[in-house]
Amino acid sequence: MGIGSAHGVAVADMLLATALVVLLSATTLPVVAGALEAERARLGAQFLAAVLQQAQLEALRRGGCVALRFRVTPDDTEWQAFADGNGNGVLSSDIALGIDPALGPADRLGVHMRDVNLRINQTVPDMGGGAALTAGSDPLRIGRSALLSFSPSGGATAGTLYVSAPHGPQMAVRITGATARLRVLRFDVGSQAWRP
Repeated sequence: MGIGSAHGVAVADMLLATALVVLLSATTLPVVAGALEAERARLGAQFLAAVLQQAQLEALRRGGCVALRFRVTPDDTEWQAFADGNGNGVLSSDIALGIDPALGPADRLGVHMRDVNLRINQTVPDMGGGAALTAGSDPLRIGRSALLSFSPSGGATAGTLYVSAPHGPQMAVRITGATARLRVLRFDVGSQAWRP
């Protein structure tokens, strides 16, 4: 076998190996990307639950109401904690007047978990018992206000914060009113039910 034919075999082997790498990449990258997105959504929901728990502990420590005010945009979710300054709970009007002071600067979910936001990315049952929620619906389900309050007696605003990446699993943080119990849940597409 001459030098030219050996060189031709090496080039053919290289082309075959390259084709195999491209084929494997095309099949494994979406799986890996989907798993990473799912993990980010899960961690984002758990992080948000920890933020709520911190506000709950702050209300108990202060012996007064503490609320988180949320602002949701298509790209990110911002929140800021406020304390009750006059004994009537944390109110939007009192925040505007400076009566209920901020407990620190605003924070954003995107800073802690890239691409995770308060959003509904698929049709899911409403945990509040209403009609099914479709993709793009309001993910902040805590009444008519954007304030989620915790009282010094252990209660809280009841509701649900729906958390997800643009694709992948739908997560939710559920808050019960009387006990302020926090639960992180995942929507199981197969059973069409919310699971811990």
